[in-house]
Formats: sequence, structure tokens, C-alpha cells
Amino acid sequence: MSATAAGLFSLGLADLAYPKLLGGGTASATSTTTSSAISSSTQYSPLPDYQEFLSWLHSVSGPYAGKSLDISLEAEFGPYSTQLIDSDFLNATGIRDQYNIQSYALQLQNIAVMSSTKSSTYDAYSLDVENLGVLPNLPISPYELAQEYPMLTYPGIDFADFHRYSWDRIATYPPDLSGGSGGNSASNVGVLPFDTPTLILFYRTDIFEKLGLTPPATWDQHFENCRTIQKSGLTPFGSASMANLDVSIIYEYQAHLASFGGALWEIDGNKIIPTLNTDAALAALEDFVRFQPYSDPGSATYTWDSVFDSVGHEIAAQALMFDGYASWMNDNQRSLVPGLVGYAQNPAGPKGAFHPYAGSGVGVSRYSNKPEMAWLWVQWATAKGTQEAKILGHYHNFPSRSSVTEAPQVASALQTSGLAVANLVDEIWQENTLTTLLGFPRWLQASTIIGSALNTAWTGAATPSNALAEAQTSLEAMGPLSF
Repeated sequence: MSATAAGLFSLGLADLAYPKLLGGGTASATSTTTSSAISSSTQYSPLPDYQEFLSWLHSVSGPYAGKSLDISLEAEFGPYSTQLIDSDFLNATGIRDQYNIQSYALQLQNIAVMSSTKSSTYDAYSLDVENLGVLPNLPISPYELAQEYPMLTYPGIDFADFHRYSWDRIATYPPDLSGGSGGNSASNVGVLPFDTPTLILFYRTDIFEKLGLTPPATWDQHFENCRTIQKSGLTPFGSASMANLDVSIIYEYQAHLASFGGALWEIDGNKIIPTLNTDAALAALEDFVRFQPYSDPGSATYTWDSVFDSVGHEIAAQALMFDGYASWMNDNQRSLVPGLVGYAQNPAGPKGAFHPYAGSGVGVSRYSNKPEMAWLWVQWATAKGTQEAKILGHYHNFPSRSSVTEAPQVASALQTSGLAVANLVDEIWQENTLTTLLGFPRWLQASTIIGSALNTAWTGAATPSNALAEAQTSLEAMGPLSF
């Protein structure tokens, strides 16, 4: 193992063996499947972009028919919907691809081990935005792949079509925060934007109606709604939060932090300077933790799946949740409240309303023995036509390509109640009211410090001021941080 790899494990990857430290659902939840038996080609035959791509894919993949491909993905709604229509990839290419879909902690741990050992375990994989900088050398640049395999590169791949916000932060490392033209730099692009989990407000419409409440425009209004609901007794608790001492609490805090004009870091070129000692960071944390008395007590140990369970099982009446959970909320096999949950933009602070984006990218592993086949899969997983099929499909995944919502079938469907959540997320992305986490090589160690500090403030074990001061001191003690 190289010194870099050893350092990676000593600085936090060992924590990934313990799901409560970095969260993301039940650690044992693993799905390993071959290509889905569900065929979607007939369902999506009216989508010209998809049919055109599948026809091209079929025309170039003949030499690979009957071969296999191994893919590692996180257990989230983008991967679920991709797996659901994967029979299209199989039918077009003849490639039998096996998906290993795991919880956040396990999937990241496996990818990190693959990187440190230079193993060919997986040919293609996903990686969350905050972890791109932890493993920056693992992917082969899509520009490099396009140059190496011109006959296997879709003529309409159009890198500039990806949403600029996700392109700059998940495709590009170090992240491009310059506000330039985007979509045209080959040197520092490693993966292609895959999915767009966006944090929004879920609320019980029946309870709001009974109490004469409206979706809150501000955090103060949200607080009053929580208090009113809890006093009413219509649900045990007014809200729930993903306040476990891991990356989940950092994402929810981000919604408050950005709305108060704060940030975790000041970026100076490639230097990363912690800024938890600012008035904005303190005001945001004080605003966040004041919801604790009106929240499901389990929130201190909750990640995103647990918050869904709280709202979906009538324990809490509202919560900030990633948009994909709408599909589960309306599934009567998973939820007790199908049809009774509404969706709204996040409440605003002094600087406005902001929505944390927790997207991932998909890339071809540098250690794959089948990079050309993996490149075909990555192109299919992120193609415009595939994303049209996914937003219109079971999970209504909001696309990472800006042109998808302009396609006639998608634009029309966005006006219907069935795609209400996707329409809301479309508004958010058009308004660019987004915030996200920025990864770097020592992110795992830094995130452990930040998540633990936020959790101690949430539980009352430390005041917000003391929690942030201790975190700031610990982050500075790490020494200079950089991309």
C-alpha cells in the first residue's frame, strides 16, 4: 500500500466500517444483481433521443456482446432508477453488467480499497460530490476516453449540456468556482454528473390544512409551524432532522449556513481555510438547533433514510429531505401517508433560501480491465435520452443535463401532478439556489470533526459557540488544507 493510501485510511476511511460515523442508511443493505429483467424500451419508444442513443449503442457494441461488466453504485434513487431500465443497456449491447448497490459508507469504503490496491474489482462506479477529492486519481477522464475510443464515443455526447453547477463541482476537481464558461476543460474532469439529489421541504398537507398552516417562507415561520403542530398532538413531533454525527448533519446544516451567508471554507486558489469561527456560521447553527425540542428525538442518530421513516410513519409532520424520497413517500408498501405529503422550497434566512445538492458522478476506473465497455455504460447512464426515460419513470429522477427538461415529452409531463417534485426541483436549479460540500484529500478527517461538532450542539452537549470553536481549532490543527 502506498504512503498516500495508508494516510487515507489513517485519516478517516477506517471510520467507514462504522455506519453511524458516516451514515447513509443500513450498512448491511447491499444489492448485487445482473441486468434487470424489466424491459423499458417499449415504454420509452416515443422518446426519440433515447431511441437514437440506443440505436447508436447497438451499432458499436457488437464486439463486446456476451462479456461482463462490474459496477459499484450507492444505494440512492439515481442508481435505483438506472438499474430499473438496465435491460435497455443489455439489449443494445449484449453486455451483462452486474450492479453492486450499497449504503453510502460501504460503497465508499469499497471504492477506496479498490483505489488504494489498484484493483480491477469494479469497472465503473459512482462517487459523491464531497468525495471526488478524496480519490481524485481513480477515474479516467471522459475527455481521455473520448480520445482513446473515438468510435465508441457518442457523437452527441455534449459535455456542455450538463448543468453547470454539477459540472463544476462533481465532474471537475479541483472544483471550478470561477463562474466561467464551463464544460470545456479536459485536464481536470474525471467523472460525468450522474444524479441530482436536492434537499427540499416535505410536509403533511392534511395536518397543515387542519391547522390552517402554509408552507413556510422563512426559518422563523418554519419554527412556528413545528411548534404549532407539536402542540396540536396531530403527530408526536413537529419535525425530524438528519442530525447524526456524520455527513448527513453537515448537509442539513448547509441549508441554514448558506441562508445566513456563511460557508464551511474560504477558498483562496487551492488553499482551503476553515471558517466555522464566523458570525454567520454561529447564527446558522443557533437557528438549526432551536428546532431540536420540536423534533423527533431520534434525530440525533438519524440519516436520510431514518428521516423518511419518521415522516412516512406519521411520527413527524415535516422534514428537509432529498427529493427522491417522494417516490417512497407515495408508495403504500413503504409509507403510511401516500398522497398526504406536499413539497416546497426550503425556508429562507437573511440571505435567502438554499438547497443542498448531494449529487454523484459516474466514472471509469483507471484500474479496469474493460475501460472501453465501462465507457459505453457511463455514456448510457448519463445520456440525454436515458435521463429523459428516468425523469418520466418510476423514480422521476431530476436530470443532470439541462436540455432534458426542454424535451417535449418531459416539458409536458412537468406540468402534471405526477412530476410535481421534479417541477419544484427544476425551479430550484433554474434559480440556482443551490449549495453543496466541496471535497478534498483530507475531507474524511475534516468531515468527522465538523459532523461531531454539529451533533454535540444539536444534542445540547455543547453550546453552538463552543462546538464551532472546538471544531475550528481541530480543523486548524490539521495543518494547511488544499485541493
